[in-house]
Amino acid sequence: MGRKTLLNLSRAVMGGQTKAIPLPDVWTGLAGESIKFRRGQVCMVAAAPNAGKSMFALVYAIKAKVPTLFFSADTDTATVLMRSAAQISGHTQLTVESNMDYKPNFYAEHLSKMSHIQWVFDSSPSLDDIELEIKAYVELYGIAPELIIIDNLMNVAAETDNEWAGLRAIMMELHDMARKTQACVLVLHHVSEQSEYGSPSMPPPRRAIHGKVSQLPALILTLGYDPLERLLRVAAVKNRFGPHTADASKWATLFVNFAACQIGDQDAQGRAYLRV
Repeated sequence: MGRKTLLNLSRAVMGGQTKAIPLPDVWTGLAGESIKFRRGQVCMVAAAPNAGKSMFALVYAIKAKVPTLFFSADTDTATVLMRSAAQISGHTQLTVESNMDYKPNFYAEHLSKMSHIQWVFDSSPSLDDIELEIKAYVELYGIAPELIIIDNLMNVAAETDNEWAGLRAIMMELHDMARKTQACVLVLHHVSEQSEYGSPSMPPPRRAIHGKVSQLPALILTLGYDPLERLLRVAAVKNRFGPHTADASKWATLFVNFAACQIGDQDAQGRAYLRV
């Protein structure tokens, strides 16, 4: 990625220095732990497969309602469409699928509520592809996105055959991108599934993150999903702006209903999501 191009992009869009402005809080349980996604910073959400990191990012993007560019390399268009319709309508994904089979534009009004999100469904984007999409976004809207989501890091095409070196190089470029566009770059990533890191229902420690890429993010969250209790445990294993525990020994708890793509606080409203 050319440094000169990024500098020109920064000049055209923002100018000045980043101030790590927080994006809107979506869950009070996370805000209570000083967990905030901030502009001009790289943030990471890491979890084992099927622990809910893609849905976590989707629900956050929908509810935060800030200009968003979402690189959905790991999740296809049809799945994102059904999840989004379910999240906004409160219907289960099976109901959404049935309704859309009956009437393809059944959820058009619901989906219009997420016009603040623009999507890229390239299954293996390069850093150059990401840069070009950001420039296209700026050209179209006259501003840079405030939130850029990369789902996920392993899908970004590296320029080296060494996997871990490639991941670190990508993270360095994303860090530079966050600084220059003043967007929050939210990267989704995998953790090791080794038994030494405990039960998958508990958030894993920072050392479980693949590829030793934990140096650059200002915030790293790990997720543990408990399907029996329908809980999502969110641990800040790194947080430059608040408390954190590298061993994930402290976490916030959210209620989840993945069938209806609902993630809510641990209160009465959150419990209501479980009954959908």
